[in-house]
Amino acid sequence: MTAEFPLRVLLVEDDIDVAASLGDFLAARGLRVDFAYTAAQARLRVQGEAYDVFILDVNLPDGDGVALCREFKERWVLRQPALMLTARGELGDKLRGFEAGAIDYVVKPFAPEELLARLRAIASHVPGGGGACLRIDDYCLDLQGRTLSRGELRLSLTASAYVLLRSLMSAHPGSVSREALCALLWEDEPPDSDPLRAHILQMRRQFEALFGSPLIATLRGVGYRFEGDGCANAV
Repeated sequence: MTAEFPLRVLLVEDDIDVAASLGDFLAARGLRVDFAYTAAQARLRVQGEAYDVFILDVNLPDGDGVALCREFKERWVLRQPALMLTARGELGDKLRGFEAGAIDYVVKPFAPEELLARLRAIASHVPGGGGACLRIDDYCLDLQGRTLSRGELRLSLTASAYVLLRSLMSAHPGSVSREALCALLWEDEPPDSDPLRAHILQMRRQFEALFGSPLIATLRGVGYRFEGDGCANAV
């Protein structure tokens, strides 16, 4: 990553002192670090921001970092590499992490310089586009880089936006019901409010700003449909 495009890291660590110390060390060396202290906070982070690498502590107050890694990979379909950070150094613990989708495993205590070196090595393999994609007309959804592009225009997507857009583009020219989209994000526990509408509205604004079209149309009583530049109605 260049100085103009710093490596974006989500550090999921429940020890505030460790998180602050490591975050300061990485930020001083040009990385952009966001923090989550619980699995629940991490889920909210990936819904609202696009990251290049995840650093996941295994022991979290509300869950298991290994299970969280598996959830990111399987439920959210996130392709970004994950590094496990833990005091558990037994072979069985490491194998659990790798089986969950992690590509590296650092045992505490560790030297920050070693972690930085591992992150930079990982970053050299972060997809930069050009992988497998869903293509509709001039639009390409990169399934590894998690970006939507048209020509030279490219938009990095949050985890929730990626999941929603992948479903809509996969169903094209058909539509996807509200219930199905809600299940993708919240399974059988949707929030009390109407966050799906807010997600769709935010996506439309981003698409309109970059591509000149909201791209997603509402089919009243049915759901939503990806319509590309032919989208005429975005209510």
